[in-house]
Amino acid sequence: MRRGVVIALVGLAAALLGATSASAAYHLMKVREVHEGGATEADYVELQMYSGGQASVSGHHVVSYDGAGNQFQTFTFPNSVANGQNQRTILLAGTGMIAATPDFTAPVGNFLPSPDGSVCFIDTLPSNGIDCVSYGVATPPTTNPSPVGAPAGQLAPGQSLERSIAPGCATLLEAGDDTNDSATDFALAPPSPRNNATAPTETACTGGGGGGGGGDSDTAAPRTKITKGPRGEVDSETVKFRFKSSEPGSTFECKLDRSKFKRCTSPKKLRNLDDGRHKFAVRATDAAGNRDPTPKKRRFEVVEG
Repeated sequence: MRRGVVIALVGLAAALLGATSASAAYHLMKVREVHEGGATEADYVELQMYSGGQASVSGHHVVSYDGAGNQFQTFTFPNSVANGQNQRTILLAGTGMIAATPDFTAPVGNFLPSPDGSVCFIDTLPSNGIDCVSYGVATPPTTNPSPVGAPAGQLAPGQSLERSIAPGCATLLEAGDDTNDSATDFALAPPSPRNNATAPTETACTGGGGGGGGGDSDTAAPRTKITKGPRGEVDSETVKFRFKSSEPGSTFECKLDRSKFKRCTSPKKLRNLDDGRHKFAVRATDAAGNRDPTPKKRRFEVVEG
């Protein structure tokens, strides 16, 4: 009997570890391009990975919103993609003609609103967003899944908005290419759809670009530091943490207690906390996609006032 219990517990632990690994394999991805097809072409959204192993998108969503922030169309990925290497793409299109074979087809002709709207890649509905872009005279989605900042230009039929690749190599998508401001991050560009089966042409930054150091590509992980936040006992159900990275342009993921790591920004406010002990953790990912392997942690206890 005891041996059976041990085996069962080992199996459960393995399953939980597997679930954690899979759930983390889609966060390091950006909306790379959105295209308004109009009457002659299909609308499409292209996602691009900026770190390897990001192919597990099954069950996650691409959602478009109209200019008022109301949900327009929703697509849920029915399965993952085969190629999860750094710089690979995932192409989602509405029904209609497109210059590349989509990896996924939405069951609607017009997936994107025109000329004003927003598009988000979302972990869990309605508001656990990973990356968003707004364009035209648009307000953020009413569910506010992810920061969008000022909207990019209006998107007319036949036009694409493409993410500007500024830090590091001129063609390499990195975490630092996202400022959470669509007007800065996106600009009108010729359509360039690319599906998951197409090998990328981007190459790692060398020759001193992108903080590579000594002419080599950046492989050093950043160091995360919690600069402000509670310790020990607190008499409030709301707490706030501030944190930073040793490398400018880093992004962050946070978690509380047994929850999963999710994208966050500093300061991070935690509300409606239960009485008792809690553990907050945060980790940084630099512009080259290197993640801090040792998240910084802070323990505290909420006590009744």
